[in-house]
Amino acid sequence: MLEKLKKLYGKLSFERQLLLSFFSLSALLLCLALSSMLYFNLNRQRDEIDKSISNIAAYTATMEPVVYMLELGYPTETAERDLDLVYQNFSDLSVLDIYDTNGLRFYHSDRQKSGETVLAGEEKAVLEGSEPYITSGIGSNGMQRRAFHAVKNAKGDIIGFVTASVFTNYITDQAKTLITVCLGILVCMLFASGFLVNLVVRMLRSSLLGHHPQELLDLYLKQDTVLNAMEEGIVASDLNGTVIFANQSAQKLLFDGEEMLGHPITTAFPASEAKIVLETGVPTSNRSFQQGKRFLVYGEVPIGAGKDIQGVLTIVNDRSEIEALSDELSGAKSMLDTLRAFNHEFLNKLHVILGYLQTGETEKAITFIINSNLVSSQAIRQTADCIRVSQICALVIGKMMHAAELGILLSVTQDSRCMKKDLLLPMDTYITIIGNLLENAIEELSGCEKELKEITLGLYLSEDCSIITCEDTGNGIPQHVLQNICKKGVSSKGEGRGTGLYLINQLLELHGGEIHIDTEEGEGSLFTITITRKEVAACIE
Repeated sequence: MLEKLKKLYGKLSFERQLLLSFFSLSALLLCLALSSMLYFNLNRQRDEIDKSISNIAAYTATMEPVVYMLELGYPTETAERDLDLVYQNFSDLSVLDIYDTNGLRFYHSDRQKSGETVLAGEEKAVLEGSEPYITSGIGSNGMQRRAFHAVKNAKGDIIGFVTASVFTNYITDQAKTLITVCLGILVCMLFASGFLVNLVVRMLRSSLLGHHPQELLDLYLKQDTVLNAMEEGIVASDLNGTVIFANQSAQKLLFDGEEMLGHPITTAFPASEAKIVLETGVPTSNRSFQQGKRFLVYGEVPIGAGKDIQGVLTIVNDRSEIEALSDELSGAKSMLDTLRAFNHEFLNKLHVILGYLQTGETEKAITFIINSNLVSSQAIRQTADCIRVSQICALVIGKMMHAAELGILLSVTQDSRCMKKDLLLPMDTYITIIGNLLENAIEELSGCEKELKEITLGLYLSEDCSIITCEDTGNGIPQHVLQNICKKGVSSKGEGRGTGLYLINQLLELHGGEIHIDTEEGEGSLFTITITRKEVAACIE
């Protein structure tokens, strides 16, 4: 039977299921409420009747005509008259009886219509001095609720007892009346509930822009399918930054397939700027972030507008394959540019060697060839692989050739990374900074007598920060010169110099960059330049 009801319920439309569910719930709550009310009212009614007959019995037992009648030993008209008045004034009372200690009845409230009352020994307790009590007994007219109360004389001796009775059918009639009223109330309230439920469903439909709940459910399921089929990761977070929706792509890209609903978005996606978007209401776009081996590009937009912003929508794209392909293309282009530059430099070197040989300067030709070996093809390839900006790469290779002519080994660190998309400053600024750093280092080493002459260049560029390092094995900078080394005309190489670091310092001050010099006399120098996106933006503003 239950399975049939489930199938029948399943065949109904969503709106009808909603109506039926609301109505059933309302009916259940009403039945429970009215049943509880009926139960307590019936008990209360019985308690009130018991209390009423007990009070009548107690009052009657203390009436002087009743005490006098029992002491006298026979009924009196005065007692009967007073007792009749008591019986007539209490409508709930069915029978009122007065007995002496021998069970002889002195008064009966309905002496003509009512039959004999059967006590069956129930009076024994009251005659023995018991407290007043109530019993259910059988009389000639059926079941009765009887209250017993002892009648005592002035000395306190029991000289009889009183019974005040109510027929059970009277109590039943009262209960039926109450049940009928409750059923009437239940029917009216069920009609009212049906009307209100229908009204609520209609209001719900109007709030859903005229869509039926079933239509809205179908639309939601379709949208959920579409969102999960998208390659872009879509994450919705509320005002507290808690994830309330994430499609399958987002689960895969950001959460490694784990369920993240109810968790802060920054737990799995620390690059999220949802808090800033909520505060400013300004969307962000084309932000990059590396998650493990994945290169992600994301944007975040507020859900809502103005004071009605309800959360943030984060859209994430996986650009790992595109980035790898772009990196390969950029590397190939940079390599071609480098080979062209290297080809020109190689022809120039051949011309220099040829000139030395033609003028008979064999020793110079030999020295030039030996120094040229300081720049190997492997070093060129490594430089081109690390530096993907052709202009900067050509500059560095040119400086490598120039340094090699002077017997100086100039190399680029293997972990260097320089791509055009990560440049925070104009190209000319980078060329000026790198060119002056290398030229200063070459001049320093070319003028010293050290056997080891090496320059190491490091370029570490990302979308938020650029770090450039240049380390040489020269004589270092004296401490008295170091304090003013970035001022115009100040140099450790003598008078008439000191322009390179001055230009670099001017450019850094213009863009909010910093230069740090770590040097030791006789050991060499390390120049570290730091440029951040935040400082560059602050200088622009």
